[in-house]
Amino acid sequence: MGTNTNCCGSSSAPDPADLLPISTDRRSFIKGVGALTGTAALSERTRAKGADGSTGERDPSNAVMFIFDGMGPTQVTGSRYLKAYRDDPDQFPLNADPAEAGLNLDRHTSHGTMTTFPADPNEVVVDSAAGATSPGAIDCAAGATGIGAGVKTYNGAIGGVREDDEFVPVETILEAARDAGLATGLVTTTRITHATPAAFASHVPHRSMEDEIARQYIEETEVDVLLGGGRDYFDPDERDDGADLFGAAQERGYEIVETAGDLSSVEAAPVLGLFTDDSHLDYHIDRQRIDGTQPGLVEMTEKALELLSECEAGFFLMVEAGRVDHCGHKNEPAILDEQLEGDEAVGSVLDFARDDSTLPTTVVTTADHECGGLSLARDGIYNVDYEMVDQLTASVTEGINPAIEEEVEDVEDLDRVMREVGGFELAELDRNHSAGDLYRSIDLGPFYSGMPVIRDLLNRKVLLGFTSHGHTGVDVPLYADGPNAEFFNTARDNTDIADVVADALGIV
Repeated sequence: MGTNTNCCGSSSAPDPADLLPISTDRRSFIKGVGALTGTAALSERTRAKGADGSTGERDPSNAVMFIFDGMGPTQVTGSRYLKAYRDDPDQFPLNADPAEAGLNLDRHTSHGTMTTFPADPNEVVVDSAAGATSPGAIDCAAGATGIGAGVKTYNGAIGGVREDDEFVPVETILEAARDAGLATGLVTTTRITHATPAAFASHVPHRSMEDEIARQYIEETEVDVLLGGGRDYFDPDERDDGADLFGAAQERGYEIVETAGDLSSVEAAPVLGLFTDDSHLDYHIDRQRIDGTQPGLVEMTEKALELLSECEAGFFLMVEAGRVDHCGHKNEPAILDEQLEGDEAVGSVLDFARDDSTLPTTVVTTADHECGGLSLARDGIYNVDYEMVDQLTASVTEGINPAIEEEVEDVEDLDRVMREVGGFELAELDRNHSAGDLYRSIDLGPFYSGMPVIRDLLNRKVLLGFTSHGHTGVDVPLYADGPNAEFFNTARDNTDIADVVADALGIV
């Protein structure tokens, strides 16, 4: 497969000759909560490391980091309103009070905010569009490295930092947990080799090196549960080097599954679940419309919790609702539905963590950055049409537009596609223009389905606003539950997360 373009932006993968050489050294920035409090005090469950660096006796415990890629405060608010409308349209919006239409996010005991600023003091916005040419900017890769390893790094870096013109790998919270004898897992709705999961379990100078990320997962990090998309990065027939990572995984005892049905029957880790060829899982709204074989985020999360909980020492699990970010980049009207799927999976995590039979479990839920600059209401109109948001039955970019490209030859076809695929009448989009006018506005040749006409009309109709196709610099929501949750009942930086979780697990 070689290198891949950055799906958090439009930049191309850098020339391999321009990448930093990889140092043979390795560093760790994970220090525990003493680094936050300015004291040496740690959690009661923490046991100090011995002189040889090994971790002493620790009480069994678990930790789950749940990352909504691209979530900001507005995504949370909008999803709450949509949930309230779906729960009781007749009472909406009076039932949007969190006490009545609460999200699973609200169930966390600690609520705070998290900064995501880049390492460059001259930049304040998390920027993925700049590519590897902007060392001070942080993208999904560097943001996830900050969360998972406790250190800020350059744009595109996975699990490492730049020092003396070299790429120096840094220890991640997942690796620290593994070395302490805990089971480990990564779950995502993106490719499993995408930036956020990769930053927890691999080390490469640039996020585009997905073949190498896949190799490290299997041959070096040996993550117990890997669930997401992108089987081509493990397939010898698709990889540039011809390496058979499926065979390598099987030699190490992995069960390989490719459908939701296969996943449901898995009884023990390790497992490698890859549910697409070279891309991400479908948006949640499209998975509901198509009778496909992909599992949802809830199913993957619950299976990971089931399998990892068999480890008596405990586990570390990272779950990513990765496609909220893609909705933001595409200004996709289905963004609130995508956010709600993540919220449902958060509910599964909290139910598991609070069960009396579960080991003490720390849950931290946050985002790497906001994406899209989402606003609720636009154009001076004080409203959002949640009825029509709920009426939508397909994403524009991956549901409606492909159907237009494949099926539309005339205005009647367009009207049918909008009704049968999108869930609404074409006339509802713009009552000031006829169906024929709308058809002519997108009939622009072989690339017309990629034009933003339908998307922009739909966003204008439902009154969702987007200020950007990239990331924005707002602080993101931060939630926590379980041991050490009190450290997150305030404003924190993304580099604080690993310290607190490591302390809760007793691995520092």
